[in-house]
Amino acid sequence: MEVSRANVDRGYAWVILAAAFTLQFMAGILAYSPGVMNIAVLEEIENDLTKTSWIGSINFGACTLLGPVAGLIQSKAGSRITAMVGGALTLVGMTVASFCKSIFGLVLTYGLVSGFGICLACNVVGVVTGQYFSKRQATAFGVCIAGGGMGLFVAGPLVRYLLSQYNLSGALLILGAIEFHMCVAGVGLRPLQQSQSSTVVIIDHSVDDNTDTDQDCVPHLSRKASQMLHSKPTEKEIASIEPQPSEENTHNDQTLEISTSADDPLSYHAFITSPHEDMKKSRIKSNICHVFSAFRVLKEIRFLIYNLSIMLWTLGESAAVFHLPYYAQQKGSSPDQAATLFTAMGVGSVFSRVVAGMMASDSKIPYMVLQVGFTGISGVLLMLFPLYSHTYNTQMVFGILYGTYSQGMNTLIGPIVLDLVTLKDVPVAYGFVYYSMGVGYILGPPVASWIFRLSMVYDFTYVFAGTCLMFSSISAALVSLVGRKVMHGPIQTKTGMATLINNDTQ
Repeated sequence: MEVSRANVDRGYAWVILAAAFTLQFMAGILAYSPGVMNIAVLEEIENDLTKTSWIGSINFGACTLLGPVAGLIQSKAGSRITAMVGGALTLVGMTVASFCKSIFGLVLTYGLVSGFGICLACNVVGVVTGQYFSKRQATAFGVCIAGGGMGLFVAGPLVRYLLSQYNLSGALLILGAIEFHMCVAGVGLRPLQQSQSSTVVIIDHSVDDNTDTDQDCVPHLSRKASQMLHSKPTEKEIASIEPQPSEENTHNDQTLEISTSADDPLSYHAFITSPHEDMKKSRIKSNICHVFSAFRVLKEIRFLIYNLSIMLWTLGESAAVFHLPYYAQQKGSSPDQAATLFTAMGVGSVFSRVVAGMMASDSKIPYMVLQVGFTGISGVLLMLFPLYSHTYNTQMVFGILYGTYSQGMNTLIGPIVLDLVTLKDVPVAYGFVYYSMGVGYILGPPVASWIFRLSMVYDFTYVFAGTCLMFSSISAALVSLVGRKVMHGPIQTKTGMATLINNDTQ
């Protein structure tokens, strides 16, 4: 069942907002659980910090590194099916992980399978929010992403309680059952009604043979048929149309059909039926064009620089968050106290994500100014953390401050992506952003463990994390300095051909 486009910014949009918030909440619980779970893995399976760090690293990485795959899946299957598949994958991954007794098994199940499940859910959140909200878009993104902050708020105490009551195996099993509720939220994601319109651009056919065109991807229409597509045709005119055969297909019988849309009687569509072999070749070429057109977002320089900034942010973020419980214990805190640091971060995170969305709604405040400020302040907090991390109270202060400044950047991802690319490119672009995040997430914990092993000074891991965020802030500032490049659609108008352009709005 589809929902009318009159529900944008109202009506069923609030149901979508609640569903997206729930998806992000579930994803936040699972994404921020490896840090607390890592202590139990060290105690019950293998006492090697470098090896156990790969579990959280792969979980973080799979959640984001497979973003392009999630984007392509969502563009084909839709938001509802994508979210439900994500919930099913997390259940399967965590259930199998509860029976694993090796680091490698946990990496594959808890890390890879469950990580890809929350990857699908997060990609859905970014897309459906942009589809159902226009005027309140930035605020809606802030509310949805605040679900991740609530997940961070709950993750530490919840996982610690499950570990104390049911040990590692039982905690993984129950956590998988909790994550399966993503399927319930996914059921409420109904698609918007599709509104289609067609435009035909007619240009002189006097084109040089060496001109680089996409003629193989577009059918040839007769002059009479092309002219009629500029005005509403009558039944008599439709019946009288006959396509003019080209030299290449003189022996092929073709029929031109024109149909109107039920949603918009004034819009109509033309397509040419041809023999089975030609239609099959045309369909294959169309699919190839569609696949390659998905990568056109990589031509946008500003988008590439933003991805670099995102990668540096997650590189430092993952190193700091994953090692925080163990680092706090090294400074004298108990395991329960170390777990509550995530609660402190969650308090600041919820506040930051909502406020960042409200600030982003103000047209006078550029998104990149907020991005530069958040990453820069977070970097300073991480670099100075070793100087005031010797007591539990100061660790709690760090948790609140870091959660307040570092988590607001999650809210800005959606609006910034919408600002850098066209609306039809958002699912794929969002996937590439998650891929960049995955590179940082998958490298952060192992690199921080490697630094600790070489220096035997845990403080250096936070100096490394803070440095990464400072460079992320500099990269974000460069995005505003680079000129905008005009993005083109999947089929560009070329000289010497009639191009049928379908505008599908979801």
